[in-house]
This record gives sequence, structure tokens and C-alpha cells, in this order.
Amino acid sequence: MIQQANQLYEGLTQQLRETEALPSSSPAQRREHLLQHIRQVIEVLKQQVIAHTFPDEAEEILFFKEIKPKFTSLLIYHARLALIELKKPLGSLQDLRRHYENELLLIRVFYDHHVQLYQYLLSGSTYLDSRLFVRGKADLPYQYSTSSMDTDTRFSTHYDYIVARLEANRRLGEYLIQTINRLEQGQMDFAAPQHGPVLNWTGSKVYLIELAYGLYESGQINNGTADLCGITEQLETCFGVKLGNVYRTFQEVRQRKKDSRTKFLDLMRERLLHRMDALDGA
Repeated sequence: MIQQANQLYEGLTQQLRETEALPSSSPAQRREHLLQHIRQVIEVLKQQVIAHTFPDEAEEILFFKEIKPKFTSLLIYHARLALIELKKPLGSLQDLRRHYENELLLIRVFYDHHVQLYQYLLSGSTYLDSRLFVRGKADLPYQYSTSSMDTDTRFSTHYDYIVARLEANRRLGEYLIQTINRLEQGQMDFAAPQHGPVLNWTGSKVYLIELAYGLYESGQINNGTADLCGITEQLETCFGVKLGNVYRTFQEVRQRKKDSRTKFLDLMRERLLHRMDALDGA
């Protein structure tokens, strides 16, 4: 079930990237298509979970603590982003800044309301997992209070929604801060990146995808909470390149002989060691 869900998520993130890259649609149309894709995939995931029997509590906890929130956070993030832009006032610079700052304040209020749960997650604790992330168990103290987007208890532990909301808020916060910075710098085209790419990727796209997976699997970004989609998007923006169907490319990489599956990472290691040896006079 876990592997199946992860493959579904990678397919979804690829679909979202392709939708965002459509040149012929308006931002509002793209947002609607994004939300439609996400809802459809979550419904597929829901039916899979309902038909599935978790072999043990550990797998159920893993699914509702880490896997399902990845899907839900995408839905929350894009839905909130669409609403924020829809409510954007037609006014002065100060009006726009106030609009985005108010949204940042709402995020801070949410974090404050769920600070105990947030600290529990950040600490990597597990002693409450069986009460937080197993269906049918919600007998927690008031400080872990929650609201739920899911009403079907076959597909919800209630607290998996809060995990998703926290991740969506993190991404929203980054978006809002970047937008406020662009406002202050006089860049009013919010759909455009803050700066053009300074560095251009001139190597193989397969190598960059290999790097993206390496960063994702090693958990070195945002304390291991960054998803593959976010890492890929950052690399594309940073190096001015479109990577296309990342998931399909990774499947092709997996078909390589085992001694050549990580060509780029092996190349970097070889060149770095050579440089160190040269500096050491070896």
C-alpha cells in the first residue's frame, strides 16, 4: 500500500508540473485544473485505502502520519493560494502588502493553536502515534484539538489533516514572504520569478533528476520534510530548465545496471575526491 501510494503521489506531482507549464491557459484556469487533478487522485487514494487492510498498526501510522498528508497538503496549499489571489485587492502597494501580511497572520494563529502538536512532530516523537494516526482513536487532551476536512472515518484519523495543514502553511508562508519582497522591490508581475536564472543547467536532465532524488531521499532539506515536487521545482527555477516527466525518467534510471544507477552522484564523488587529492598533493 505504501509503495502504491508513493507512486500515485509522484504521478500526481508530475501532472501538476505539466499543468502549471501550460502556456495557453490563464492562472485561474490552471489553478482550477490543479485542484481538479488533486481531488481526483485523492479520491483514488481513498478508495484504495478503504479496500486495503493494513497488516499492522505501524503501517497504518506511517500512512496517516506521512503519506496521506502529502496529498492533502497539496490540496490545501493550492486551494488557499487560489483564494488568496482571488481576494487580492485592487489598491495601493500598502493595500496589497496588508492583504498578504494578514494571510501570514492567519498562518501564525494556526501554528499557535496547534503548537503542542507541531512541537510533537518536530521532535520526532512517536509515543502518541497510536492515538494520533490510527483510525477511530481521538481521545487526546484539549491542547491537541483539531478540525477535520475528512468526514469519512475510513479515510481519516483527524490528526493527519493537521499534519497536512502545517505543511501547506509552510509553503504558503514562503510564497507570501516572497510576494511581499517582490512588492517592496517594485516587481508587480507576481506570476514571474523574482530573478531570471543566474546559472543555467547545461548538463543532462537525467543527472539533475538524479540529484533531485538524492536530495529528497537523504532528507537534507527542511529537516527532511521537503517533498520531491518542491525540490524539483526549486532546481528547475534555479537552473532555468524544465525536467519533464521526472517519475518516468527515474523509472528508466532504475533499469540501469546496478553498478551504474547513480552516474551523476558517482561522477561528483569522483571529481570531488580527485580535487581533494590534488590539494593534498596526493
